[in-house]
Amino acid sequence: MRRSALLALLLAFFPVRAGDSPAAAGPVLLISEDGLGADQFRPDTMPGLWALAERGRRAAVRPPFPATTFNGHVTLATGCWPEHHGVVANGYLRPEDRQRVPAANRVEDIQREPLWVAATRSGVRTAVFHWVGSNGPWEGVTPWRMEAFRPGVPDAEGLAFCESALADGARLVMAYLSGTDEEGHLKGPRSPEALAKLRALDAELAPWLLRMQAAHPGLRVILTADHGMVPMKRRVHLPTVLDGIPVDLITHGGSAYVYLKQPEDLARALARLRKAGLQAWPRKQVPVRYHLGGSPRVGDIVVLAPLGTWLSQARSSREDESERHGRAGAHAYAPESAPMRSWLVVLGAGRGPLADVPAWDIAPTAASWLGIQWAQAPDGEPVPALMSAH
Repeated sequence: MRRSALLALLLAFFPVRAGDSPAAAGPVLLISEDGLGADQFRPDTMPGLWALAERGRRAAVRPPFPATTFNGHVTLATGCWPEHHGVVANGYLRPEDRQRVPAANRVEDIQREPLWVAATRSGVRTAVFHWVGSNGPWEGVTPWRMEAFRPGVPDAEGLAFCESALADGARLVMAYLSGTDEEGHLKGPRSPEALAKLRALDAELAPWLLRMQAAHPGLRVILTADHGMVPMKRRVHLPTVLDGIPVDLITHGGSAYVYLKQPEDLARALARLRKAGLQAWPRKQVPVRYHLGGSPRVGDIVVLAPLGTWLSQARSSREDESERHGRAGAHAYAPESAPMRSWLVVLGAGRGPLADVPAWDIAPTAASWLGIQWAQAPDGEPVPALMSAH
C-alpha cells in the first residue's frame, strides 16, 4: 500500500479535529525540524504531513535576521527579537571583553525569558528536548523535564521523549529535531539527499502525530523550523575585501558581522564592502525591520550578501577547507527572501491557510493557549487566527 493511501486510511480511523473548545483544549506540542524551508514542504515531498496539514493550518514562518539556527530557535522560544533576547546569530563577540562566542547555544547567552521558563513559573508542566539554550536553569528556573542537546541522537529518541512527557502529564512539550539542515549544507537543499530526508521525516512523523492525537484529545501541535536554505553559487572572501583594515569577522553564511579594531576605519570598510557588491550598514543604521541594531553584541558593521553568495572569513588553508565543507547550501540571508522562510503546520487550532507568521509570534501563541504569564511581555503577539478556534 502506498504511504499516501495508508495515511488516508489512518485519517479515517483517527480524524483530526478542526478545533477544540477551551474546556477541552489539550496539551501543546511544539516541534522544530532544523532547516526545513517552506518551499521544501509539498505534497510530493511529505505527503503524510501534507494530508494532516490539509485538515489543520498551513503557512510559512518569517525568521529573524540573520536567519540562523541559534537565533532562530531562541526567537521561537522567547517571542522576542534578537536585539532583545541577545542571541544575535550563531556566534558573536562579547562587547564587554571582545571575546568570541563561537556557538551561542547556551542558556547563558539568552537575555529574555524562554517559553519553558515562563511556563514553569506559571505552573504548567513543561518538557524540553534539545532546544537551543535548554542546557540548564535560566534565572534559577528549570522545567519539569529537560534534555540538553547531544550530537548524533536520532529523531526517534526525541519523539520518544515527547511521547513519554505527554503520557506523564506534560502540558507543554518542545523538541528540536534534525530536519534537513545537514543534508542542505552538505549536498544542497534541492539535492536527492535532502529529498530522501524529507520523505524519511514524513514517514516517521506523520503516523506518530496521528497516534499522539488519538492518545491526547485536544492536542495542539505546531510544526515549524528556524530557517530555510538556498544552493550556493558564489563566494566572497571578506579578509581579501577588507585587506589592511584590522577587524574581527564572524560570518554566518549569507551575512556577517564586522567588528572594527579601530573605529575610524568605519567609512573605509563600508566602502570596500559595498564595492564588492554587498549590502553593509553600521550597526545603528541596520534597517529597523530587522530588529537587530539595538544589541551591542552585533558587529560594528552588518553585511548581507545576495542570495546564493556566501561570505568567508577563512584566514588559512585549513579554515578555508573547513568552510567549504558544508557550503553546498547556506542561510542567514534577509528574512523577506522567500527561501529563508520555514514551514509551519498547526493542528488542533482550526482549519485553513494562514498568512505568513513572524517567528516571534509562535511562543506568545502557545503561551496564550496554555494561560502562561510572561515576566516581561515579549515582542510578538498571539496569531489572531489561531486564537479564534479557542
